[in-house]
Amino acid sequence: MCARYTLTLEQARLVIAGLVHIFAFAPRYNIGPAQRVPVILDTAEGVKAVEMRWGIPSAWSKTLHINAQAENIHKTTTFKPLLGQRCLVPMDGFYEWKPDKSPVRFVRRRREFFCVAGLWKEVEKPGIDLPLAEKCFVLLTTAANPSVAPIHDRMPFIVRDGHHDWWLREGLKDTVLNFADETPLDWYPVSREVNNVRNDRPDLIRPAPMERELF
Repeated sequence: MCARYTLTLEQARLVIAGLVHIFAFAPRYNIGPAQRVPVILDTAEGVKAVEMRWGIPSAWSKTLHINAQAENIHKTTTFKPLLGQRCLVPMDGFYEWKPDKSPVRFVRRRREFFCVAGLWKEVEKPGIDLPLAEKCFVLLTTAANPSVAPIHDRMPFIVRDGHHDWWLREGLKDTVLNFADETPLDWYPVSREVNNVRNDRPDLIRPAPMERELF
């Protein structure tokens, strides 16, 4: 599961189908469910970043679907209809928690920007006169690679560099698991202030002293 992530870069470069795209972002240090954040779409006007809300409402409860298991999305009634509505979710780190509830941040070893596969849906919201529609998304997750597994058994499905256009334009069927980025990630402890989603400050991503060993 992934329930919190970061996008601290003001600008990022992404190559899609041989074209270089430059995206500008407002830095965020503690992105949580139900918040509006940028995602990357392939639209009729070209590849662009648009704002969407993180989390698709459930049809049977008041909870939000914030993650979808990559290995099952082509089977489920919730996500199979969304396979033609794919997006990339830009980030430069994500948080997980140790058993003692202390948070850690996972990053690429050179702190590079990366994209996670996502699916989106237009959700109708009741308005005063007419229904209003809002775009919402979920992050795909996959089994944790060896660098994440000591902390959690799932991780965001990071799309391999050079395969972003494949995800946006080609789809997946049963081959999705062949395109996960297995590059090792680094992790380090961060402040418990991350636990409160209302906190969103640059100091949240600073390394914190080790409070307790995992084992």
